Amino acid sequence: MKILLVLISLLSSSFAVADEEHSFWSNVDKFLGKIADGVSKKDAITGLRTIDSPFHNEKDYRKKGQKALNLILNKAKKDGVKVFSKDASEYKRVKRIVDRLIDASHYRNHKDKVKYEVIDYEDFNALAFGGGYFVVCSGLLEKTNDDELAYVIAHELAHNTAGHIEESYFLNVKDVFGDKPSGAYSTSFTNINEQEADRIAIVYTALAGFNPEGSVTIWEKQFQGIEQYAFYRSHPANPQRVKANRYASNKIKKHYIKGVVNPNVEKVLKCNALFCNASIADLSKDGSGGGVLKSLEVIGDLYLKNKQAKEEKKKQEQEIAQSRKIIAQKRLLTPPNIKWDNTVPLRYKGNIYRHNQKSGLNFGFTQNLSRGLFYYNFNNKLEKGNITFTGTNQHGYWFKWNDKYGQGNLQLREYTDGSLRGVIYIDDGTMLGKQLGDFIGYKK
Repeated sequence: MKILLVLISLLSSSFAVADEEHSFWSNVDKFLGKIADGVSKKDAITGLRTIDSPFHNEKDYRKKGQKALNLILNKAKKDGVKVFSKDASEYKRVKRIVDRLIDASHYRNHKDKVKYEVIDYEDFNALAFGGGYFVVCSGLLEKTNDDELAYVIAHELAHNTAGHIEESYFLNVKDVFGDKPSGAYSTSFTNINEQEADRIAIVYTALAGFNPEGSVTIWEKQFQGIEQYAFYRSHPANPQRVKANRYASNKIKKHYIKGVVNPNVEKVLKCNALFCNASIADLSKDGSGGGVLKSLEVIGDLYLKNKQAKEEKKKQEQEIAQSRKIIAQKRLLTPPNIKWDNTVPLRYKGNIYRHNQKSGLNFGFTQNLSRGLFYYNFNNKLEKGNITFTGTNQHGYWFKWNDKYGQGNLQLREYTDGSLRGVIYIDDGTMLGKQLGDFIGYKK
């Protein structure tokens, strides 16, 4: 790749040579231009050349998009799920929003290329298929206001505008170069595209007269615990999305005019606080350096996408390690669920200090406290122990305990909150034994 960059740079500087050589370099530049045109296209958002399937055209993508949408429609028909007619209130709501978004997007001069359906699936979702095709599920309509729904639809439009579905070819390019992408890399690459679609959607939403803060509130409503960080994510985690979208919304909100399309759509879409449309390849024609510049843009696009995907993958790897550690600790401290029978009416949940760590504890006694059982977590397994009453003194109740790892004494005292709390000891040759730590339980 570095050698190719050097070669192109040399070619770019060679157009000032003598006339007899100029024709040769001009033909080389035209050839490079054709190759660049064949494997890339002009990004509608940035204006730069971006990697594309070899010698595909818009008709190919529209056919694929239509085919994907038809598959969804056929599945709905097979499942007996309603596809809303244009007279249905659900469809009319989506259409009212889509019409304004189109007028505020890169599709404003190509309205006929946007095709969509509204289907009565309960999923909180919308899907883009490329070529201007997408679908909206009724589950999304039921749980969003118009600003939030506009953001989601704008997000799907943005996927189509930016050619994200088509850009999956980039992963095949890595295969060609002998660097087959892992599932984690592919997922991270998709995550980068999702982030870009969010930024574009926020611009579309604001320009269409919908409050761009809908891109924030929609994710604030969707609670997800630490588990969302435990695996590679094709979409940003909700808290990350809230933070990023709030930042972007604050940058773009100055273009928001409630209920109407901003009259400066053309200018704002050309350049705004989130993206600008500029191409060095437009500075020269093929044969006069344009081919070299196109090639540079394609190479730059490949380099940038690869760099972003790798950085996202590395970030997610760190988050996965941290979250799994937290989840494991949480699991360790959570008292295990035990199905007690009627012989154990006194039941408690709390924690035990055992094996040099605090673990979740579930224990129970017979009505007279003569016998009991306890369960706790250790090495991702459920461990069981027995408890036998031995007597009382000024310190409370005393018991003998044992599990498969050892045995010892247990001292417990009743408290006014109904809990049993005390100390667990393990036999070490002394009368009382070595103190391990707390043994605590609250009635459940």
